[in-house]
Amino acid sequence: MTEVELVGNALCLDFANTVNARPVARRDWLAAPEGALTWARAVGLPVEDPAGLAEALPGMREMREAVFRVFDALAEGARAPRADLDSVLAAHAEGVGRARLEADGELFRLRWESPRTVRVLLWEVAASAVELLTHGPLDRLGACPSCVWLFLDTSKNRRRRWCSMTTCGSRDKSRRYYATRSS
Repeated sequence: MTEVELVGNALCLDFANTVNARPVARRDWLAAPEGALTWARAVGLPVEDPAGLAEALPGMREMREAVFRVFDALAEGARAPRADLDSVLAAHAEGVGRARLEADGELFRLRWESPRTVRVLLWEVAASAVELLTHGPLDRLGACPSCVWLFLDTSKNRRRRWCSMTTCGSRDKSRRYYATRSS
């Protein structure tokens, strides 16, 4: 498999980006247990107890699509689907019920018991989504016009257009350049 690309600037967006080129994916990190483990390691949340991972993959993909539909709608200036918001909130509520607060510098953060299981990973994703939904910056959400990946625009001028300039941005600029040259 190729290297994991993390361009979302938020865990929940990188989770939504575990599949590319919707609706027909060329790569899906949640298609097999090995890919899910690779992605989890890449985001710094390695699954320490992968028991049941193969059985959990359909649920992980459902959560991914709910997160995607919520933030894709918001990036497009539309309302987030209520059913998908409820799914994210249900996962978050389950996770909060199993979490404890631990000091993290001057603030606190949710922590779960070890070992990190697939459920804990999904609780982390849900916590990230709820944090982004409740604290923003939702006005900086974007969706790549080429691959449909989601991202938070952290640029100073708020003009980020692509998931990554090195992949989609370069391809798009090259396509436009050659289209003007052949006209």
